[in-house]
Amino acid sequence: MPGEVTGQISTVSTAWAVFSVIGGSLLGGAVSTVVAFVVQKRNLDSAKKQREEDRLDVRKVRGYALLFKMIRMASNMENLSKAMRSCFDEAAKQGFRGAPWQIVQPMVPATDPVNFTPEEMALILSIDDKLFNEIASLDQLHNSTAAIFEAYGKMRQKVLDRFGAVMAGNVGVTGLTQEQANWLAPRATELNGLVAAMQQRCDQDGQELWAVLLKLRDALETKLGIKHRLERRDAQPVSQ
Repeated sequence: MPGEVTGQISTVSTAWAVFSVIGGSLLGGAVSTVVAFVVQKRNLDSAKKQREEDRLDVRKVRGYALLFKMIRMASNMENLSKAMRSCFDEAAKQGFRGAPWQIVQPMVPATDPVNFTPEEMALILSIDDKLFNEIASLDQLHNSTAAIFEAYGKMRQKVLDRFGAVMAGNVGVTGLTQEQANWLAPRATELNGLVAAMQQRCDQDGQELWAVLLKLRDALETKLGIKHRLERRDAQPVSQ
């Protein structure tokens, strides 16, 4: 009997030892799996956050690029408009009552073209589709207006190169024969038409560009956190 009891105790001890080893292995494996899962999830979350931050940074860069192009175009139109007004003001000050083409000087240097990139347009489309429709063609509108000024300058110079002039201060006086006057008449009419178009486009394009620029600034601030204070050249801040 004592031998049987001893055998039973030995058997129970062995079973418990086996269970302890297996249970410990299972528990240890489960804990390791949980720890690995937590670490992996943290790494994935961190990587996802980094990707989102990188994506936001790229969008901000494109947003700034688009904003600065809009500022440049609006400034160009305002500068061209001021330059034309200055020509007429100076002529009035000197009492000169010539035709518009005789008053408006070519704008030097020429205004460089501005072009939006597909990435910039995709950005604004993802932010505000209505604003996209307002912005999409403004670069071409700006470039076509700049092209009118360039064409005017070249054509006017060709006309002036044909005749000499006697200078009286800032005013050049040229005597024309009837033949020369006949040659000049249609070209003067065309130049005056260009001046009228330049005035209209500067005023119209300038107002449209500033209005859309304000909308773009507000949209970029709301959607991307881009804050940029706009100020006109007369040091007057644009309304916030």
